[in-house]
Amino acid sequence: MPVSSHFRTRTTAAALAAFGFAAAIPGAAQAAAEYIPCPLAQVQREITTALPPGWWNTPIISTLTEVQVIPIGGQPALMCIYGASGSIQRDAPEGATCTADAGGFACISAPPPPPAGPVTFSTGGIDVSQTYQFDLDQGQVGNAATSDIWFQAVSPIEMYLTPQNGAALAVGDRSNRGYDGCSAATFTTDRVPLIFLPVGSYVCARTNEGRISQFRLNNVVISLPVVLSLGYTTWQ
Repeated sequence: MPVSSHFRTRTTAAALAAFGFAAAIPGAAQAAAEYIPCPLAQVQREITTALPPGWWNTPIISTLTEVQVIPIGGQPALMCIYGASGSIQRDAPEGATCTADAGGFACISAPPPPPAGPVTFSTGGIDVSQTYQFDLDQGQVGNAATSDIWFQAVSPIEMYLTPQNGAALAVGDRSNRGYDGCSAATFTTDRVPLIFLPVGSYVCARTNEGRISQFRLNNVVISLPVVLSLGYTTWQ
């Protein structure tokens, strides 16, 4: 007996629900569900080779009797079996896991992998004295030609972090914004008064080599000279 379309639809829904597709989780990568029906309800088999005079062939007509997922050449294939008339088959969708269902196949493709996270180029601590410059690409102090920020001291009470060599800063709300937040920040080459940066402040930076960076003001050592203790991460 052919498999009814009503029965096929009902069992397919149940099969897909068994794979966890009854409800989607907002924001999560979802696997793709696909139902592949056998293309024919019945098939006909007959001999097509020319027969001698007086001989004939009676075609065999069979309905769909079974469905199977079988390996062919090391790859899964979807097989629709029509009793004495034989079978037809096709390759399973690439990367999908398929199970035989009434009248066809329920196939689930794995969700795409999550996007790769940011790659750290360099990270560590920097202690920089007033009037010195520092490089957030390499985490070094003192090389003016490659530096990103100058710890500028106009007077003992007027000090700035001043971008150098095409670098830029984004103070924002001084929270820990990470790579994504700093990538979306609005940068400026204007100098930032140190008085605006209490200990614990995070500042986003775009280095003179074009990388996204973030540093935290861990401590201010009030001495002569004043020393800033920073922790930073620069991403590739």
